[in-house]
Amino acid sequence: MTDQRLLQAVFYNNPDQYPPIINGIRLLSKSGFRVELFCRDDGNVWNVSYPDTARIHRIPASRQNSKSEFLDFAREVLSRSRKDSAAFIGHDMHGFLVAKVLSAYRKRPLIYHNHDFAEDLGSLRLGSKLVGLFERTMARTSNLTIIPDAERAALVAQKLRLKEAPIVAANAPLGQPVGNGGSLTGVLASKGLHFDAIAIRQGRIGPGHAIEPTIRSIPYWKGKNWGLVLVGPGHRDYVEYLRSLSREVASDGRVVILPPVPYDELPGYTMDAAVGIALYESIHVNHATSTTSSNKMMEYMAASLPVIVSDTPSLRSFMSAHECGFTADERCPQSIAAAVNRLLGDPAFAQAIGRAGARAFCKNFNYEIQYRPVLDWLAAASAKTQSPSGALKDGAGGFV
Repeated sequence: MTDQRLLQAVFYNNPDQYPPIINGIRLLSKSGFRVELFCRDDGNVWNVSYPDTARIHRIPASRQNSKSEFLDFAREVLSRSRKDSAAFIGHDMHGFLVAKVLSAYRKRPLIYHNHDFAEDLGSLRLGSKLVGLFERTMARTSNLTIIPDAERAALVAQKLRLKEAPIVAANAPLGQPVGNGGSLTGVLASKGLHFDAIAIRQGRIGPGHAIEPTIRSIPYWKGKNWGLVLVGPGHRDYVEYLRSLSREVASDGRVVILPPVPYDELPGYTMDAAVGIALYESIHVNHATSTTSSNKMMEYMAASLPVIVSDTPSLRSFMSAHECGFTADERCPQSIAAAVNRLLGDPAFAQAIGRAGARAFCKNFNYEIQYRPVLDWLAAASAKTQSPSGALKDGAGGFV
């Protein structure tokens, strides 16, 4: 007999740095499922708490990310999979490949949660290219596909020749942050810094996130004691380059680069800011189609921060519909500065914009609402596989 409340998931990375995976596990657990996630242990500890009904199986990994390491990972997951799992969830193409094998072996439904799509397989190393080719061939056999942005979902559905339209579930927190903040201002105070207003940019610090033009925009900011805070993981050499750039173009101390903090501690930083920056350069499809896939934008909205986002048609439409911020040309420092000046120069206006974003988040974009179609699908699939006596029949109905 299959336990219809057990779900096993696969992610070939460290989930502690991926909010939609953290929130998905928490929401599934809250909804009565027992979740087991197989993932890589890359040695980084992020102090993320998971529900008691969830188990995180961290499989040791080196930093080489070789083909043999992936095969070892897959074999380990297969050996520890449960025949009584009701369904398997594959996150991104590496997780999908392993979950597909499990689904076929155990004859259970397969859910593909595609967070980032590798459109250009030619740019990948051979091992990842082979995994991508498998995804291209087999993704259409999944019983359900989840993608965090509608524009990206349409593109991916075409590229992967999906049989059914994907469910779009925005990368959003489960709820608004609680408390009064104070974490960020406390850290700044310990460095002898105090700003009249803070623009925050949280998340991975790397090329393609318009960080350089944002720093170059600071000389055009009207407030001489407005600060830019970057908080998140980044490669040491690139972070040092940004520090050097900051010394070159901005007053000393106006750009603060902080190391990453655990996901549950991040809202204490976000709430201390006056505006949130979520700019992306369109260097690949995941940046070009980031309207609701940007977890940082959704985290800003949840914290009642007005947002500054890239000037794309989809984001212009989103800002117009929800009146939660402004777009800017992410390549142009003057354009970024104009958005910063409009918001930080009028605190009452900025707060009104932030409240509008919070209303939109609570009404439409918190993860419990966004993920509801997935929960409904799981409930319907479970119901289809019930025999008249209430027992679950392998391979029946939605469970194939």
